[in-house]
Amino acid sequence: MAEGTAAPGHVLLVGPDEAASEWEALLSSMRWQYTRYPSPEGVLLRLRDSSDVDLVVLVPDAAFQPYAKLCRDVKLDPRTAFVAVVFLLPPVFFLPVIGPGCRAKIFASGADDCIQLPAPSQEIQVRLSNALHSKKATDSLEDATSVITSLANAIEGRDKYTRGHVERVSAYCVELGQRLDVDEADLYALRLAGTVHDIGKVVVPDFILNKPAPLTEGEMQLIKRHPIAGCDILQPLRTLQIIRPLVRWHHERPNGTGYPDALSGSDLPLLPRIVAVADFFDAVSTARPYHPAYPPDECRHMLQHAAANGDLDADAADALLRILGNPTFEPVAAAGSLPPVKATAP
Repeated sequence: MAEGTAAPGHVLLVGPDEAASEWEALLSSMRWQYTRYPSPEGVLLRLRDSSDVDLVVLVPDAAFQPYAKLCRDVKLDPRTAFVAVVFLLPPVFFLPVIGPGCRAKIFASGADDCIQLPAPSQEIQVRLSNALHSKKATDSLEDATSVITSLANAIEGRDKYTRGHVERVSAYCVELGQRLDVDEADLYALRLAGTVHDIGKVVVPDFILNKPAPLTEGEMQLIKRHPIAGCDILQPLRTLQIIRPLVRWHHERPNGTGYPDALSGSDLPLLPRIVAVADFFDAVSTARPYHPAYPPDECRHMLQHAAANGDLDADAADALLRILGNPTFEPVAAAGSLPPVKATAP
């Protein structure tokens, strides 16, 4: 593997010498650092072990399938999904085994671009640069999400009774979403909303969060501001719009007695109902300033009672009861095993 010149983006150039060597000069002229791989072997491991790679350029030979498989594996693995992948496809008469529909197969494998050769060098440079810029834009969105989740964890740390709460709620949310057959985009929303649902508590003073005695009416009104405050905090962030309703409505109740908007029935969507169930269960099963952690059997009874009264969604509550019946489920472990949040715009 040969190293190229230092550059703003790191590239893996993958292909046999006869196919890829001419592109080394192009990458060097663009002042990009690159690493050469003669075949797809070892590339995925490199990407998993290091976060320095921005772009993978694949220059396949007659053995086309391993390159398509590498692209698919990169895009399906949450640890590498944000790496840009571009094919430089040699002229068709050089690769007769690929046959018609090759470009469609490449894009179906998740490639960000497929450049059919021969093509002008300037066009190739522009298209590689565009792929790199898209990857870096995605990194920026991911960084914004990371800042918000870090802020949510910092706010949680102000309340000594709720440390670990958001990780457990996030795990419960994803497990519930899977049991209730929500799609991948909704699972993403549930996972992230579980983490940041209480971010609005930044407006609540510490003495209220940690007060061991019953709250006064005025203090309760301050607490009830946190869903709206959280929704407002997320408002400028375009990539987080999908979770704003979940943050705003995670204290709503199907019977209409929740806050801040007193939604009921079909006006209250499924995803906030799921977050409410997860939040409720973690609140009763862990110690708080105003109550101890209730025993497991009592927690289950409280969950059933709340669902029967319409305070919680009955289907989501029943799904959580079934999850809790699985002796192998550990919410903290489950939270740690979840894939990273995808910073994609809704």
